[in-house]
Amino acid sequence: MSALLRDPAFRRWYLARSISYAGTAATAVALPLLAYQRTGSATLTGVVAAAESLPYLVFGLIAGAVADRVPRLRLMIAAEALAALLVLSAPAAQALGHLSGAHIVAVAAAIGTAFCWFDAAAWGTLTHLTGRDRLTAANSLIWATATVTGIAAPALAGVAATVWDPGVVLVADAATYLVSIVLLRRLDVPRPPATRGTSLRGDITAGLSYLWRQPVIRTLSLTGFGLSTTAGGVLALLVVHAREQLGLIGDDHRIGLLYTAAAVGALLSALALPALSRRLGTGRLSAAAYLLFLLAVLALAGTHTFGAALVAWLACDFASATAITNGITVRQQLTPDELQGRVNTTGRMIAWGGTPVGAALGGVVADAYGVGVAYAVLALPVGLGLVVLLFSRVRRLDAVLPAAGSADHQ
Repeated sequence: MSALLRDPAFRRWYLARSISYAGTAATAVALPLLAYQRTGSATLTGVVAAAESLPYLVFGLIAGAVADRVPRLRLMIAAEALAALLVLSAPAAQALGHLSGAHIVAVAAAIGTAFCWFDAAAWGTLTHLTGRDRLTAANSLIWATATVTGIAAPALAGVAATVWDPGVVLVADAATYLVSIVLLRRLDVPRPPATRGTSLRGDITAGLSYLWRQPVIRTLSLTGFGLSTTAGGVLALLVVHAREQLGLIGDDHRIGLLYTAAAVGALLSALALPALSRRLGTGRLSAAAYLLFLLAVLALAGTHTFGAALVAWLACDFASATAITNGITVRQQLTPDELQGRVNTTGRMIAWGGTPVGAALGGVVADAYGVGVAYAVLALPVGLGLVVLLFSRVRRLDAVLPAAGSADHQ
């Protein structure tokens, strides 16, 4: 990681992305708080939170295709500029006395949209700046930073919004996007290879076709849906598990410690990923992460003690974060440069798609049969994914990776 940070081009990209992510994470807290302060409506507050995440599922395919057509760095800068203007529009309207709930929802949706386009372009620029051989170390550093930022930025934003005002937080968030633009403007990333005059619809079809034809990426995408189904359901029921099986009441501080243990597990995973990848190999690491996640979920289903649950939550997020980050790295390594935006945004959409499925499934089963049974049921998708991995080409993945660069991996 230290060698990567000594590379000035990667360092600027890494700082730009990390600062931008901090702003987005803080905005995700400040906007719902602002909505509730202005209207007192819990429904509107929930709509604001949903509006921040929905655009990736709506625009992901289109954004990926466009990112493979236009200069990716310019697209990232344009997304950051749009995000800064949109975030500033809320405190400006508030100062003028014209801020409405609809305005806040629109800003939340627009910020999510800007992030989608920024993210689509970022995949290809990272691969260019690091080279495929350094992607594991780069992703490890990026996701370790994102984990810490995901804990610190919302916490600081929540405190600042309470002490001062959510509008003040939004002004600071807009500044992070502007700093990101300054850093990105100093980079030099070439335009993606020509798309040979195909239509945007043809580009989207080509990306989906490549993902489906490439056996390793296809397998990791489908098993990733199962992984996110399990992870989404398990996390959504954390408080229910704490109350029903651990006997913790709503204001018990130990519930917060369970969330902290999960975050620590994700951070440890990011730090350990390069060493684990070298020791186990990429393919075996995927299977090992799925196995550990399966065992941790089953442990949660059966545990009634706080200490055991703490360890299980740490193991859960260590394993799921390892599987996810390893899968992202493999997808980047095996995808040709001209398809980076399309294939990676599609893969991310598939992975995110399992989260609401798992949350809904877990809630229904927990209401009917209890949270322990719900966790046992939620273990099935990741268990099925493990079986698929063990009998797929992913198990021999280290022999496949050197062939990256062709669009015809079969």
